[in-house]
Amino acid sequence: MNAITRTAFGEIAAPTNPALAALIKGALEMAAQAAAKGKIPAAHDAMSWQRINSRIGSKRIGEAIHHEVYDLTPDGRKALVCIRAVEGTKYGIKTTGKEYFILARHGKGVRATPANKAVAAKAAKAAGELGQALDVVEGRVKLVTATAKPRTGFKLVRRDEAGELVSAWDGSPWTLGVTRTEAATDDHSGGFYYYRTAEAALSAADRGEVFGQARAHDALVLIEVEVSGREYEHPQGKICATRITPVRIVSENV
Repeated sequence: MNAITRTAFGEIAAPTNPALAALIKGALEMAAQAAAKGKIPAAHDAMSWQRINSRIGSKRIGEAIHHEVYDLTPDGRKALVCIRAVEGTKYGIKTTGKEYFILARHGKGVRATPANKAVAAKAAKAAGELGQALDVVEGRVKLVTATAKPRTGFKLVRRDEAGELVSAWDGSPWTLGVTRTEAATDDHSGGFYYYRTAEAALSAADRGEVFGQARAHDALVLIEVEVSGREYEHPQGKICATRITPVRIVSENV
């Protein structure tokens, strides 16, 4: 039961193992108990479906706070929990903040201790079994992470008046063979965006994400990119990465 599956962010993925599912349920109950005592922010969901227009359709608009389980001890008496705040707008849902807490059963109550955000996130992503991330966060084990290997993806850009490839968002250059680097973040404040497949990129364009006028005029260019470094995956396949190199043009006039 100790072998588990995690999301790209480090959260324990929805398990099919009944014993693990019970442990996660217990951790969320600890989080609710701690929130009721004001020790951590309470979970809530004030988002609702609202129709934007005929092109975009309906989006979930509003704010929410989620309790997410990132690690557990095998006995379920201690958990690493992420308090994730999200905001929904006509452009989609984005994470606006994250806090991490170590929750531990203490008599009939729950003790909540803030955990280092950077260490907790990295430890959860690197952990393979229950308790490993908690060992790192609590200082019993040193964090060891593997270097991310280069990978291939796809990106939509446009051509400027001079015929050069530039961002459809801000007009910055995307020259073939030239690497762009900016530290990726999970709150949209840094990094560059791409999609793992051409289909995902084209689907985003069909939704009107960012590309608006260029898409309407068939002025987008689909390029293949090589990606490396840290990355964060957002809803609907949009990925924020640290280093992206355009390698070839796949299709013009998208």
